[in-house]
Amino acid sequence: MSMHAHYEVIGVGFGPSNIAMAIAVEEESPSTRCLFLEKAASSQWQTGLLLANSDIQNHPLRDLATPRNPKSHYSFTNYLFEQGRLFEHLNMGLYYPYRYEYRDYIKWAAEHFDASVEYSTAVTEVILLPAGDGPARFKVTTDSGKVLTCNNLVMATGRTSYFPPVLNAIAPTSLVHGAHFNSIIDRIVSGEIRSVAVVGGSQSAIEIMLYLSSTFPQVSVHGVSRKFGYRMKDSSPFTGQVYFPSFVDLFYNSSAAHKQRLKDDLHLTNYAASDADVLDELYRAVYRDKHFGDNKLTIHNSVEIASAVMIGSKVSLELVSAHSDEEIKSVEVDLVVSATGFRDFGPLEHQELHPPLLSALYPHIAKHEHGEMQVGRDYRLGIIGAPYAGLYLNGLCESSHGLGDAGSLSLVSIRAKQIIESIRCLGEQAAAVAHPMKAEA
Repeated sequence: MSMHAHYEVIGVGFGPSNIAMAIAVEEESPSTRCLFLEKAASSQWQTGLLLANSDIQNHPLRDLATPRNPKSHYSFTNYLFEQGRLFEHLNMGLYYPYRYEYRDYIKWAAEHFDASVEYSTAVTEVILLPAGDGPARFKVTTDSGKVLTCNNLVMATGRTSYFPPVLNAIAPTSLVHGAHFNSIIDRIVSGEIRSVAVVGGSQSAIEIMLYLSSTFPQVSVHGVSRKFGYRMKDSSPFTGQVYFPSFVDLFYNSSAAHKQRLKDDLHLTNYAASDADVLDELYRAVYRDKHFGDNKLTIHNSVEIASAVMIGSKVSLELVSAHSDEEIKSVEVDLVVSATGFRDFGPLEHQELHPPLLSALYPHIAKHEHGEMQVGRDYRLGIIGAPYAGLYLNGLCESSHGLGDAGSLSLVSIRAKQIIESIRCLGEQAAAVAHPMKAEA
């Protein structure tokens, strides 16, 4: 099939990271020809976790544009103003906006770029074309057979859901990742699902338990956690500096040992922890459940899942106490929700060496000794033999750049600017090599 079109930049995925990229291109490099490919029918943010009363976990001004350009049309503040809700929102006194309102803001921003996005378009293959007489190009093939080429490819596909290996024997219809929880709501409403185990200690896990217990009182809910108790998120303003651009520099330039120490030290800023108000509400819900004898909300803390197997249509979880010699106890449920986060890049069991879509390119990517991809400070992957190939990871680099790349929106606008600046610089370098006389002139 012949090439349909060539673009300076193709972005794969059109969630918050690449929406911020589109905004930054419009405001800082409007002559750049871009196309974004999104497999979903529209830009939806966290559709699997839009539960009643759930809120975001980053300051609302750390939006798609404000940290990079406080005067941007695409700020959350301007969105509220254009919707006629600015004063009402300010009057609520909420530090963190409702998640559904931020979802609407992100969708509003995305709709400004409909002409540059192809929705319902999944990328099936990405390969590197021979450089020939010019810079290397990427060939992108979609599920419809369409073929495109670009000088720069910006990957913003989101991270792969992580399921603990002990859950591998559970049938797909009886296991769902927390990020896709809303996909099973209809089965709960119909009465097909009457008991649920929520595995994990994240805020998502707590919110799902609260939602189930308040919305579906006929459903038995089991919380399963390895820790003695659900933990409070570290929201100190001092640890909050992990979302500063300067921390990205600190983390990126640290040795592997120092990176690991920072990860261990800062774990509770983002993982296996929840905001205080959500924890308080769960404790009250458990208290009320015990008082009224409903027996619908049970917390199994300090336990390891020894096995998880199917018994007919039920899931049987064998739980072992982590702090005593108590016998194994069995919990049977209709569904397990694995609120256990996402895979980062790396060689460990809970990690992955590369995004699945980069399988064909992975052999050509420069790597560290254990197979981890080498990522530049500008989020660019080095391609062996193609020094001017622009392959970027947008929002996927927690292992190299720190917690600002761990799904938070806090740095999406700054990261977009840095990628754009890198693309511009890379283009100038490639042009100087291809046309040295012009560069000297």
